[in-house]
Formats: sequence, structure tokens, C-alpha cells
Amino acid sequence: MNAENNFAARLIDAGRLAAIARTRGLKADVSYYVNEALKELWRTRSPEEAKKIAERWVLWDAEGRPWPRMPPLENVVPFHRADTAQVSVVNRPVTPLHAIRDWLEKLDDEVQCEIAGMAALLVFEGADLLDLSSREWCDCLRRWLSEAGLPAHTIIGRALTFRTCFEYFAESRFTESGWRRSETTALEVLEDAKRDPNSEAARFAPIAEKMLDTLPARKICWMEVRKSWRELANASLTARALRVWSTSQMR
Repeated sequence: MNAENNFAARLIDAGRLAAIARTRGLKADVSYYVNEALKELWRTRSPEEAKKIAERWVLWDAEGRPWPRMPPLENVVPFHRADTAQVSVVNRPVTPLHAIRDWLEKLDDEVQCEIAGMAALLVFEGADLLDLSSREWCDCLRRWLSEAGLPAHTIIGRALTFRTCFEYFAESRFTESGWRRSETTALEVLEDAKRDPNSEAARFAPIAEKMLDTLPARKICWMEVRKSWRELANASLTARALRVWSTSQMR
């Protein structure tokens, strides 16, 4: 595994090295540094192991030049050392923001509204947005995740902003202790309302009752959200994954 990690690190670093080379007038692009990494891989590992590692990390263009596979560039084809005449074009991968939006669209409508409300409060920092409807919150978040023509650093910045704010917001919904605290709070509100029907707690009693009624179903739903979010975050939103995506944009 160390050999594969070292090889992947060299591929991730290829974009930075190519950029430095360009500033010095050298004609060494990303493919050149990937090829150097491949030479080292074949020199230090068995042919079988080297091929397996390369298949996971490298794609080849129509001229037989190697490029990083994670994620693939738009002009590359699957790993193949011979017969490169048969070429298929691979579409450019979705951005981290599009990955977040695709994940969001698959969630329950009520959960989407809760997340959009979080964005209105924490991401957009717009107090006036809080006066809008939940549907308008959702539309605003979708536009923010789908805006076209953004530079790579802005896309990465937005992805990191969303991840940080969402995980801060969702932490209490991702744990058993968080749901117990919600249940305890709702029960305390109802107890206070019983003691004093004219208290402020009495105003919130209907909300507390609804919270208790829907709590089991919402808990199950949010536990599923936790699972799908962690799969997305671990695959596409880690620092390493974002660096790999950023490298793929350096042409």
C-alpha cells in the first residue's frame, strides 16, 4: 500500500511540478511527470503489481501519453498499453459542488429544506434570507452549488465552506446523544407549559409536541443522511480529493 500511496502522491504533485516547469520555460507537462512516476513504479515493483496500481491511477490519451486518472481528464481513455487507435472520449468529471448538489437532490424534501435553512443562516450570512420560504432557500442553495464558470479555487472554497457549515449544523442530528437532547428539550418545554399556560413555553408547546411525534421518523432519516454524507465527503471532499480534482483542471 505504501508503494501505491507514494505513486498517487507523485501523480497529485505532477500538476504543481508542471506549473513550475512552465515558469522556467521547460516543456514538461503533467503527462511527463506521470510518465516519470510510471517508470519508477515499474522499476521498483513487480510487473503485476505495477500494472494493478497503474490501472487504478492512470489513463492514456490518443497518443499513448499517461495522465492522472483520479479524476480523469477529458481527453483520456482507459489504461491500455497497446492499440491506442481505438479512442473514446471521457467527459470531464463533475465539480465538487455538483457532487454536493447531486447528493442533496436525492434527500427527502424536508431534509433538503432543513439544509437550505442552514445555508441561509451559516453560508450566505443573509439575515434577509430568513424571511424567505423554505422553497426559496432551496432554490438559492441550488444556484450557489450550480453556478457556472467559477475558477477552481472558488469551487474548492465553496465546497469546503459547505462541508464545514453542514457538519457543524448536522452534528446533533448525526448522533444518538443529539436526538436525546432534542427529546429532553421538547419534554421540558411541555412540562413548563403545563405549569404555566401563560408562559412563553406554552407558545412553543405545539412545536414541541410535533417534534416529539416526528422525532423517531426524522431520526431514522437523518441517520441515513449521515451515511450518505460520509460516503460523499470521504470520496470527494477530503483535502486529498480536492487537490486531485484541482490538479485535473491544470491544462
